[in-house]
Amino acid sequence: MINNLKKITVKIDIILNFFIVIFFSILIFSCVLQVFTRYVLNSAFTWTEELARYSFIWTNLLGAVLCVKKKSHATVTAITDKLSNKKYIKVQFFVQVVILIVSLILFIYGFEVTLKTVSQTSAAMKISMSLINASVPVSSFFMILYTISNILILKEDKVVQ
Repeated sequence: MINNLKKITVKIDIILNFFIVIFFSILIFSCVLQVFTRYVLNSAFTWTEELARYSFIWTNLLGAVLCVKKKSHATVTAITDKLSNKKYIKVQFFVQVVILIVSLILFIYGFEVTLKTVSQTSAAMKISMSLINASVPVSSFFMILYTISNILILKEDKVVQ
């Protein structure tokens, strides 16, 4: 089961990395375009700042998904470095359960907000705000998937030892 889950997460990683690159490229392009039009042409587009902001949101939330998978979010290891391997696994299990709970809450409420903002449009680009707000349930869904994967891997490590 773990091997199948790993194969699935590898494919999801490829897709997530692709979208992170796309959103980050849009972010860079819109910022460069904004600076060029504002300072060189003395007439800035009104939508570039908004596009940059929304691309930034998607980039960060999708990047957070990969941080959850790789367990590379910010941590203070002063205490956990001194724990035995068995206690360390227990702490990591607790951390993963907390991440799972928070991700579930984000998914539920993010989904509700996304549905409520379908008819609301952004100021400059006139796109549905649900496209922006969807970043929360989409990213939290993948965080849930990766956290479950991390928990199963921790359980497997615990059985091996």
